[in-house]
Amino acid sequence: MECDILAQQQWQRPILDVGCGDGIFVQQLFKDAIDTGIDKDPTEVDLARKCNAYRELIVCRADKIPKPDASYNTVFSNSVLEHIPDLASVLKEIHRILAPGGRLYITIPTDRVELATAVARALSALGLHSLSVRFRKFYNRFWRHYHAYNEQKWRELLEAAGFAIVQELPYVPDGLSTLCDILTPVALPSFFFRRIWGRWISSSRLRSLTSGVIHAVLASVVTNLKRRKGGCLVFYALTKRSGM
Repeated sequence: MECDILAQQQWQRPILDVGCGDGIFVQQLFKDAIDTGIDKDPTEVDLARKCNAYRELIVCRADKIPKPDASYNTVFSNSVLEHIPDLASVLKEIHRILAPGGRLYITIPTDRVELATAVARALSALGLHSLSVRFRKFYNRFWRHYHAYNEQKWRELLEAAGFAIVQELPYVPDGLSTLCDILTPVALPSFFFRRIWGRWISSSRLRSLTSGVIHAVLASVVTNLKRRKGGCLVFYALTKRSGM
């Protein structure tokens, strides 16, 4: 869904990916390598180099990017900003390196993600609201979600950092978010493969055999859930506000 949204945007080079991780997302999104990817984790950057999705990779913090002012016409960050404790400093740094008239694209969660978890929904349905609140706090700590706000709070943070909102698009409805939450344990084997061998799957051949079955089981459910109104995640297209 995020690739579909981002593929519809304008991408004026040079392009910076903030929090590039292992580079797989960019490899899927772009046909050609983009200009720069940054990540504070050197292991992730080493994996990104194998993707050949970036012309340049830098190990650095997002609040200290070793580039001159106005270096990039497009900056994007996919599901990263919520994991950064000092978000204000990072947004200030992105504002600095973004050229006048440039675009910032971000995908971030709203507070509805925690509300849509299977456990939180079950506890609320049973009237155990205080336990639901405690679980949601645990959920955000576990996933290191330092920022999980409603759309109004996100707007205020982004505008305070000097950005003007060009587009706001809520996506991933509650039901689809709940489905993803329920299926999280299925991803555990991939997590261990990644830790041990540096890749998400044990065998490309095995994946090709199983992917058709998984698609047949889930495709209609996912398609139906996607049609409902979104809100658990939100996409923003932003530009640098003049005079800041």
